[in-house]
Amino acid sequence: MSVSALPLTILRIQYKIARIPLQLIETNVVEKMSAESPARLVYEHTLGSLDRAVGNLLGDKSLSDRGETLVDSTESRAEAARLDAEARAKKIAADDELKAARDTAEKDRRAADAAAQEAARDARQEAEQRKREAAEDAERKATAEKKKADEQAAATAKAAEDRKKAQQAQVDKQEKQAAAPAEAELATAAERSEEAESKRDEAERIEKLFLAEKNKD
Repeated sequence: MSVSALPLTILRIQYKIARIPLQLIETNVVEKMSAESPARLVYEHTLGSLDRAVGNLLGDKSLSDRGETLVDSTESRAEAARLDAEARAKKIAADDELKAARDTAEKDRRAADAAAQEAARDARQEAEQRKREAAEDAERKATAEKKKADEQAAATAKAAEDRKKAQQAQVDKQEKQAAAPAEAELATAAERSEEAESKRDEAERIEKLFLAEKNKD
């Protein structure tokens, strides 16, 4: 070993000694964390960067490669964690969108149901209104027809009564005309009867006088 190589060798040994506490922390604490834990990634990335820098500085390829590997590993895991976080975020966003879409669809369905129920209620109310109006119109027509029929019946009855009165008046007139000669004859007969009765009384008086004169003789 050359004299110029001694300081690098000493530095490597010193770094290894200085790294022991870091190694203990990594073994006892960091490695118990999740491989994608942000704290572990930061710690391992920092330690890998330090190993790579010191390895390059001290010409320790093994240390440099180990640091490079640790940096690449942490960066890969960090990228994987980032992609996983993005995927989870996208999934959460998609779930939120799906939930929002479902909520919107449910609201639309409820609104459609409410609109359908309202339309059905309006249709029932309109049908009931038309039914009432039809019943009222039918009642008005029936009332008007009954009134018209009553008026026609009253007019018919009045006309019949008028015809009956006219016919009765005609019959009375005809009866009076027919009875007029008979009454005249009855009056004449009564006069003749009175005259005959008077003549009979006169004859009886004369006969009595004659008998009385005859008895005197």
